[in-house]
Amino acid sequence: MTWAVLWGFLKSALAVVAVFVVSIVIHEFGHYWVAKRCGVAVPQFAIGFGPKLVRWVRRGTEFSIRLFPLGGLVQLAGEIPQDALFRLGEQLAVELDEAGRIRAIGEPADLPRGQVGVLRGLDLTDRMEMTLDFGEGPRVLPVVPRARLMTSRRNAIPLVERDEQMLGKPLHQRAAIILAGPVMNFLLAGVLFSVLFMHTGVPLDAPVIGGVVPDSPAQHAGLMKGDRVVSVEGQPVRTWSEFSHAIQRDDTTPPRPLHLEVERAGTVHTVEVTPMQTPDHVPVVGVNRALSFNPVRAVGSGFATVYHTSVNALHLYWQVVSQHRFNDLAGPVGIADAIGEQAQSGLWNVVAIAGLLSLNLGLFNLLPIPALDGGRLLFMVVEMVRGRALDPRKEGLVHFVGFALLMLFAVIITYRDVTRLF
Repeated sequence: MTWAVLWGFLKSALAVVAVFVVSIVIHEFGHYWVAKRCGVAVPQFAIGFGPKLVRWVRRGTEFSIRLFPLGGLVQLAGEIPQDALFRLGEQLAVELDEAGRIRAIGEPADLPRGQVGVLRGLDLTDRMEMTLDFGEGPRVLPVVPRARLMTSRRNAIPLVERDEQMLGKPLHQRAAIILAGPVMNFLLAGVLFSVLFMHTGVPLDAPVIGGVVPDSPAQHAGLMKGDRVVSVEGQPVRTWSEFSHAIQRDDTTPPRPLHLEVERAGTVHTVEVTPMQTPDHVPVVGVNRALSFNPVRAVGSGFATVYHTSVNALHLYWQVVSQHRFNDLAGPVGIADAIGEQAQSGLWNVVAIAGLLSLNLGLFNLLPIPALDGGRLLFMVVEMVRGRALDPRKEGLVHFVGFALLMLFAVIITYRDVTRLF
């Protein structure tokens, strides 16, 4: 393997990791940031999956960087009822403080110094208590706020009171927490597109020539950069679209000469130019649009691109469903392959595809599918209409089934992507 091939592979790998990590972590950060401001405890924020490589604790949240960097997660306290983390009748080990309150709980293997009992009852939403039988009859034990639930010998999550749980927050705050992830994806896409336009320039709508292609009809006719087209064949031209349409509406072969009035240095000149035809038989004269590198215009165009691309993406989603065009979908492998290809073309291509991925991640998460943010928002709409919340356990079951179906669909799409590539 040559150094050039190795460097190309490394560039692709770094681009894939960077694009996925940035798009997903910014999504999870949105949930985290709004949750903390709404008073919801956030036990964990992880970058990647698998074993922890680095971990630190800040303001009650354990942050970690994990072995496999493609993804991330944020854990919100009470997103599902804390009671659902336990099963009646299971054996649990507990550590008690001096007042006889539970300060740590877990499986006996994860809490070897704890007292072992059988769980008979619990309320970890309102009363924060558990009923355990240690062989001498059931005992009701209070649970210390932020008691440790051991998920392994070395890892734990806190059990918090209702006012720090998602379930204990009003509807508008819960909706804001869920919406924050997709909104951050849209903001990231807007920033990336804005930076891209600052580099490439924003095409102006004015009929001003930004460049002349060498050895083109425009160059032979004497057109110059900065010329403003006033009219074509006597018809006034106000925008670049009107100018382009005036050139292309001639369907004769070969195209007829056109008379253009152009303004140059305050003086109007009449220029005759004969378009040439592209291989697709489209008349062109060989000029480019003028570009603006104004940062304000670049930011406006960047976020306008987010809007227009979102509308087009939703239209494509509808076509996929209504016309069964599932072959047009790409899974993680297909997306990674596309990112790798763009990485070979340069940094700005990676910036563009990162913006598209972030935008589509935000849109996809807003679809009303169980397990996605949109599915959770749909349940909140139902709650608002009914005037009361659905049973959290039943809602959790629906999200679990939705997640399982999404994973099955992802496996199918990934298998198809792999067979296409190899």
